[in-house]
Amino acid sequence: MRVAVVLFTRDLRVHDNPALAAAVEQAETVLPLFVLDDGIGATRYGRASGRRAFLLESLADLDASLRTCGAALDVRRGEVVAETVRAAREVGATSVFATADVSPYARERERRLGAALDLRLEQGSFVVPAGEVAAGG
Repeated sequence: MRVAVVLFTRDLRVHDNPALAAAVEQAETVLPLFVLDDGIGATRYGRASGRRAFLLESLADLDASLRTCGAALDVRRGEVVAETVRAAREVGATSVFATADVSPYARERERRLGAALDLRLEQGSFVVPAGEVAAGG
């Protein structure tokens, strides 16, 4: 049986989620995962009460949407790469799917995940993938 993990980051949706769609297409079993990132949580932005409340509401909504599809969101707290590797090993996942991101923080996370696991990045956070359009000047 082929098992995959879908790591949700900024794209907390079921409808039209390219990483989730790719995982469901390529695996028999999919573990939806979100890691409450201690690195982001330690920042001023991450500690903001409004942001934390919005994130928790969004995760509850994502979990409810996943449950209508027969799954449930696994929410963990810690360092994202370590927790994702741990989750993948626990369920015997052969691949981890995520939506590609462009921030330096996210790119480093992707690099580290790719070094530890079979990471499959899908485009989907932006209308045009980063780097495809350059300024005319």
